[in-house]
Amino acid sequence: MPTLPILPPHLDEARLQQLSAGLSAQQLAWLSGYFYGQATSGGAAVAAVVPAPAGVAAPVEKLAILYGSHTGNGKKVAQQAAEAAKQRGLAAEVRDMNDYPTRQLAQEQNLLVIVSTHGEGEPPISAEELHQFISGSRAPKLPKLRFAVLALGDTSYLHFCQTGKDFDQCLADLGGTRLLDRVDADVDYQAAASQWIEAALEKIAGVTVTAAESGGIAAASVASAVSTAPFDHSIIHQFTRENPWPARVLESIQLNGRGSDKETYHIELNLAGSGLRFAPGDALAVRPRNHDPLVEEVLRAARLSDSATVQLGAENLPLAAALASRRELTVLTRDVLERYAALAPHAELHGLLADTNRLQPYLYGRDVADLLTDFPTDQLTAQNLADTLRPLPSRAYSIASSLLAHPDEVHLTVGTVRYEAHGRRKHGVCSSFLADRVAVGDEARVFVEHNEYFKLPQNSGTDIIMIGAGTGIAPFRAFVEERVELGATGRSWLLFGNPHFTTDFLYQAEWQQHLKRGGLARLDVAFSRDQAEKVYVQDRLLENSREVFGWLENGAQFYVCGDKTRLGGAVQTALAQVVQKEAGLSAEDATAYVKNLRKQRRYLEDVY
Repeated sequence: MPTLPILPPHLDEARLQQLSAGLSAQQLAWLSGYFYGQATSGGAAVAAVVPAPAGVAAPVEKLAILYGSHTGNGKKVAQQAAEAAKQRGLAAEVRDMNDYPTRQLAQEQNLLVIVSTHGEGEPPISAEELHQFISGSRAPKLPKLRFAVLALGDTSYLHFCQTGKDFDQCLADLGGTRLLDRVDADVDYQAAASQWIEAALEKIAGVTVTAAESGGIAAASVASAVSTAPFDHSIIHQFTRENPWPARVLESIQLNGRGSDKETYHIELNLAGSGLRFAPGDALAVRPRNHDPLVEEVLRAARLSDSATVQLGAENLPLAAALASRRELTVLTRDVLERYAALAPHAELHGLLADTNRLQPYLYGRDVADLLTDFPTDQLTAQNLADTLRPLPSRAYSIASSLLAHPDEVHLTVGTVRYEAHGRRKHGVCSSFLADRVAVGDEARVFVEHNEYFKLPQNSGTDIIMIGAGTGIAPFRAFVEERVELGATGRSWLLFGNPHFTTDFLYQAEWQQHLKRGGLARLDVAFSRDQAEKVYVQDRLLENSREVFGWLENGAQFYVCGDKTRLGGAVQTALAQVVQKEAGLSAEDATAYVKNLRKQRRYLEDVY
């Protein structure tokens, strides 16, 4: 029999036969389902559940898997856990916290919780009700509950994984028994999530496949032997964080006019041959490199040689190369300070870590070079520095194009970050990478991050209201292009804000064409600095309150994209005022109306 053509060179058919020698038909079927689940767990669609092989005992343990997710990552992990649980003979049920009846919690015996944290310690909207319930006076005692919590978060936030910590503590306080310690996963959560799933399910099922049971080679050993070998994802067009697609830059255009305080680029990338697919509302993640001058500043402040060798996993690299492409230099986070404090015995540094009120102002605007300059130490080695710093994460940008309108391309709207802080000129790592160091014809390494919830209505006849400020316009360009290509009958209303009409009206000509041709039913703009009194998009909402409320009552979906601090809360407050005025409700009832829109996922945010 010839070697299967899709197998990578290191994993030919003979190697597979060697690894699977002695396995029973049941065990081979289990592995088939396991690898199918692994291959599909990162996709947006739910993988079909592989039936348990004939002869396997009926499930004896029930398992509830609850997820509270903002973009859909938690849902993917929950689906992966359910697939793995069913392969172990567990009766697993996946529930969105948004739809989970709180009274059912008292009946659960085995529970896996996957929950993200939104912003600075807040639960995602889907988890709010359950989060409040378990910490309130009506929460039941849970002496029969066995549970495990996977907390998803981002260490760049001070209150990293706070919602997961809350769930873990509350469930324990109510009498539940931890199956294992809570796991806090950073933005690169996949490996931690897989390990957490395996550990939790082993505790629940109480079954470990041994060599004797497998006829000489345990199924788990085969899985380990196969999965630890490097796999060329490009063979099956599955480009990921670990294996990004080298997208060639087709176009890079500065959108702002001369004299603008902003620097916004429209960037077009080639996806031909990648097999990458996305929907409006998804994001494109870019793997950046640090700016060489910043790498040099860090090396000088650390008093280390650029050629000193460091080990990152199985790789040995010169320190300069590791800092340029593998380590976060532009942002400081609490975990980095904690690791560095173990090397640098500075009382002031330890004092900062002990005082949250002082820590946040210190972190803001500082980078690794600042830290090394402020708290020098003779104990630092090249390897210590590499181990102390955070891996360089990708940066995700809302996709600004529709595949229907631009096949084999993806467009981004990137605001370049540049600022002065603490006596030095600073640059956003990825925005300056795209603006300054990647020219037309060059390549950028990218992959798609699907956003499960920030999507167009399934019914193309549904109206949509889109609120965007600055680069928050990006997903709405994709929304309108998609609806035009589909011939959607629902109306589209865009409210856009930026400082100045003459220099900052992003995609002005395109919006005017959509208005003329019917792709947009309404366009309202707010250029905050063009008059003595500043005017923002939330002001336009209030000015058009009757129409806004009428659209909502007609079933419209409401979208917000832009800065979380300056836009997200202001729009939510303004919409509650619109509802209060037009529906004649109390402030409390109007707030509840908006909250219900969010719970129904008719009020959707992509804020950052």
